[in-house]
Amino acid sequence: MTLTIRRKRINTALGLLLLAGLAYVLWPFVFGRGDMQEFCAMLQPGASPSKVRALAAAQGYELRGPTDGRAFIHSFRSFGRFTCDLRFGSTGLQSSGFTDNN
Repeated sequence: MTLTIRRKRINTALGLLLLAGLAYVLWPFVFGRGDMQEFCAMLQPGASPSKVRALAAAQGYELRGPTDGRAFIHSFRSFGRFTCDLRFGSTGLQSSGFTDNN
């Protein structure tokens, strides 16, 4: 049975959509490590928790905490695989470090 040209185009379009969707889902797992490392390195000591929260939200990340001066930033798209551990003091952000939760 031969496929018509229209049906071949529809199958090609559906195949490309499937590949694009797969790339969208896998992107955070392939490139999320570098993105989170760059974000952690960008954070300046002394920044307030509200400023850090705003910076995280602008990148699509979420700040959890601070509780007892400790907090972390993670990405929903990578299911928390890559995080940025934060320590806050009386003067604001004291340190930030990247963690890979493999």
